[in-house]
Amino acid sequence: MGALARELRISRATLYSWVGSREQLLGEVIWSFAREGVRQARAAATGAGVDYIVDVVERFDRMNASFQPLRRFIEQDPELALRVLASKNGPVQARMIATCRDLLAEQVAAGAFTPALDLDTLAYLMIRIAESFLYSDVIAGSEPDVEKAVEAVRVLLHAPPLPPRAPSARPTARPARKGAAGRAGSEGPRRKSR
Repeated sequence: MGALARELRISRATLYSWVGSREQLLGEVIWSFAREGVRQARAAATGAGVDYIVDVVERFDRMNASFQPLRRFIEQDPELALRVLASKNGPVQARMIATCRDLLAEQVAAGAFTPALDLDTLAYLMIRIAESFLYSDVIAGSEPDVEKAVEAVRVLLHAPPLPPRAPSARPTARPARKGAAGRAGSEGPRRKSR
């Protein structure tokens, strides 16, 4: 932030008042790349319904996994990177979920996709799956795996809608428990100790 403030010839205080925090600034920069990546993935994807959605996801995830500035950021400061990329408080995750939901809703509106879950839940799960596999080097110490991320999303999207739940029977009311005095009186006459 200091180097950026010097380059812009402003004080650090002014920079912080403009952008909020370092994490917010990094999130906005990363989101600008992510938004363009989604646009490119959508423009290149083919098919309809699940095929189109999975094609978009795969293209975007591959771009994400091979984008060297992002990979370098993750390697240099993994904890900060996870806070910026995969935190509910940062701008990236919330916007990715919203973008994913829009993609799903578009295919539902076209009659090409029948989701098994509500769109908010489905979009959230898809983004969390992508995060789990794309940032697995930080989260679990294993290599990022686009193929597994795409396979998991494909399975999720092909899940059939669940049948409606049968109304659950109301539990029968239990008799109220009596206090200590009530219990003593209900136990019948006490026997004398010998």
